[in-house]
Amino acid sequence: MTSPVPTSRVSARTVRRLAPPLVAFGEFVDGYDLLVMSTALVFLTPAFALTATDKGVLGAASFIGAAIGALVFGDLTDRFGRRAIFVINLVLFVVFALASAFVTNVPELVVARLFIGIGVGMDIPTSSSFLAEVAPAKRRGRFAGSLPNAMWLLGAITSAAVAIGLQGNPDAWRWLFGLAAVPALLVLVARQLLPESPRWLQAQGRQAEADAVYARLGLEKPAHIAPATGPRGYRALLARPYRTRALAFGLFFAANGLGGGVSTIAGPLFLTAAGLDKSQAMQFTLYGFLVGLGAVALGSLVVDRVDRRWFGVATALGALAFTQLLAWGGTGNHTVVFVSWLAFTFFTWIGPGTLAWIWSTELFPTALRGVGTGFTQASGRLAIAVTAGFGPTVISAWSLHSVALFSLAYLVCAAVLLAFPFFATTGADLERTADEQREQAVVTGGSTSRPVSEVGGTALES
Repeated sequence: MTSPVPTSRVSARTVRRLAPPLVAFGEFVDGYDLLVMSTALVFLTPAFALTATDKGVLGAASFIGAAIGALVFGDLTDRFGRRAIFVINLVLFVVFALASAFVTNVPELVVARLFIGIGVGMDIPTSSSFLAEVAPAKRRGRFAGSLPNAMWLLGAITSAAVAIGLQGNPDAWRWLFGLAAVPALLVLVARQLLPESPRWLQAQGRQAEADAVYARLGLEKPAHIAPATGPRGYRALLARPYRTRALAFGLFFAANGLGGGVSTIAGPLFLTAAGLDKSQAMQFTLYGFLVGLGAVALGSLVVDRVDRRWFGVATALGALAFTQLLAWGGTGNHTVVFVSWLAFTFFTWIGPGTLAWIWSTELFPTALRGVGTGFTQASGRLAIAVTAGFGPTVISAWSLHSVALFSLAYLVCAAVLLAFPFFATTGADLERTADEQREQAVVTGGSTSRPVSEVGGTALES
């Protein structure tokens, strides 16, 4: 009989099976709650006589909160550990999810949504770092990109389905917000079973603890991880040698968020501008999420096999093409709307949407992975907040043609990928993609010539 993993009360085999889905399930909560606003606005508008400005502020509040949470707690997860943050962050989420169901005015709801976003933002860099650090090199894309995105989409699909089922209920928005606390509470309890990330323990010099977790989880220990010494946090991230990749990838993530917001938080508003009624807009939104889930599932089969850099370029240009078709050919033509909307959703989820999550953990060393992920994820969340915040105003002025403006962000995505070769990470071990050997040289003043050993397989079960 296998003994418990340190910091866990259950067997190693159980933890191997539970760790990836339990960590990624935080994205189900994220997907449900952040997307629930796009459907809740349909019910909130008559309840509170919302103006276009009100809609923009409410739509953006949780994304701004998520950016704040990611920026602050990305750094803290590098300092205090992955487990310490992702076990407690959902407490904040549960409290304010319930509070948002009982608000009586718009300012109260804005505050609740802001703190919900902070809770989500706490989880993003923490869970992303953990997933990458327990994934095998040959399946890291599936673990760190496809799995959390699939969970996120399942959460979004659930929110859309619940909204459709509650269409006739005047208090539907209260139920939509309050129900988000249920899965968050379940995940909060279940995460108590997980150990600390062994790579983080190793970077902190806690080698005996790290070795125990590597052994219990069936992970092969990396030959080299740069120790967490010297400058830390944003001071280290935005200095050489990681400043260029942090800023370049932050721009990619922001551009993807700006364009991707068309199919997520602001989706029903754009669909309404295309001439669909409330019910049709919610149905099309649900169809889009289902197609996105299929795209992520298909992408999981290829993302660890193809050159991710060129795959990202091709799919970004595909998303651009179909959003332009939606913008200029969709007004009054539901067939064009349906085809272009689903094709755009497919391209963005199989490519940029998933790749952004993978690269956020691959491009930074263990000692800076949380802060690097937090910085880039915050860039994306702020960009989505721009789409959510200004979308209603731009739509009121330009109608469906406004999609063309937002979709130009995919040109930026393609340009960034073409400009920087470090996005070609397929198949390489995590320490090599993060260039940890160079990080060690910067800290110690040593040579960068010594090669980094490849990391082999893992016994973790997906």
